[in-house]
Amino acid sequence: MPGRPERRRRQRAAVNAGGAASTSTLIRPRELLIAAIAGGGLLAMLAVFLIFRGGDQTPSKADEQAIEALSRESIDSLPRGEWPSLYDSFTPEFQQRCPRAEFEAAGEAGAREQGDKLPLLRFVRVEDVAIQGETATATIVGEITGESEYKVRASFQKLEGTWKLAPAASLGGCAAFDRVAQP
Repeated sequence: MPGRPERRRRQRAAVNAGGAASTSTLIRPRELLIAAIAGGGLLAMLAVFLIFRGGDQTPSKADEQAIEALSRESIDSLPRGEWPSLYDSFTPEFQQRCPRAEFEAAGEAGAREQGDKLPLLRFVRVEDVAIQGETATATIVGEITGESEYKVRASFQKLEGTWKLAPAASLGGCAAFDRVAQP
């Protein structure tokens, strides 16, 4: 009985003589496995590229919701008398230029400035949200219920996966927001 290599050679010769396709044009299991591994590697590289492509990716809904929540809290904490709790929502850069005691004093001064209108102060909406990688800007719209709306421009920065309020570039000390329109 002929050995395995001889049987294969005879089988190929018989198939070729009959006009059928050569086994050399058929996909072998080993070649199929190599193609599958190469294709899987390409898909993995594409997935990594799409996940880590950086600042040009579209901001997520979660980012927009986090910015809106920070904006809401920046207004709603004042009438609740919880302004000091907002301090930890600011970036370390802001905290360096505005120590906690000064921040609390600024909140108290803001509450006094509102006087009897303080309980009427509330968050309305966020406009013009622009997220660029790990930084963002937005316009926060608040109102004194029954009287008028006002707008402030805010900056945000994402640190270790969490959005924080950032100081506006044009301001110093404990000033955090640029007023767009007065109440």
